Amino acid sequence: MNEANKAEIRQRLGNIVQLRDLLFGDQLDAYNAKLEQYQQRLNALEESLEESQLATANNLLQLEKKIFNRLNLVANTLDKKINQHNLDTQNKHQKLREEFAVISQYSHKNIDFLHRNLANTNSLKTEITQLKSDCARDLALFKQELASKLENQLAELTTDRISRTDLAEVLGELALKLKESDED
Repeated sequence: MNEANKAEIRQRLGNIVQLRDLLFGDQLDAYNAKLEQYQQRLNALEESLEESQLATANNLLQLEKKIFNRLNLVANTLDKKINQHNLDTQNKHQKLREEFAVISQYSHKNIDFLHRNLANTNSLKTEITQLKSDCARDLALFKQELASKLENQLAELTTDRISRTDLAEVLGELALKLKESDED
């Protein structure tokens, strides 16, 4: 019986499959065809998506390389500019130090020269003051001496008569002495 039942069940199942095919066969075929189309479209979209992802990944890698190269170029350029600026700054500092040293040395020489000249000027001023006081004293003594001689000679003139030649001689000497004292 078991075998009979199995055969019967198989026959009935076959009938069910046939019935199903008869009733829903066209619709199942249409659905299967649509599912197959959808499956193909889905596969095509998946392939397109994978290709797009690969292309995007490649583009991103290329962009990363370009950006990295540009950043390296900019960094190198900035390093060069910074190094050049530092070198220029060092050169300017060196020139300023040299100029400062020259100016400092020149200033020290000038200050020393001025100190020496000031000392010389002070000593000259002292000498001139001393010479002026000596000249004033000598002139005062000369005037006194001259005045006393004139008084003596005037006294002699009043007591004695002098000849015209002697008087001319005395006045000539007086004029010469006055002229010499004015020149000194």
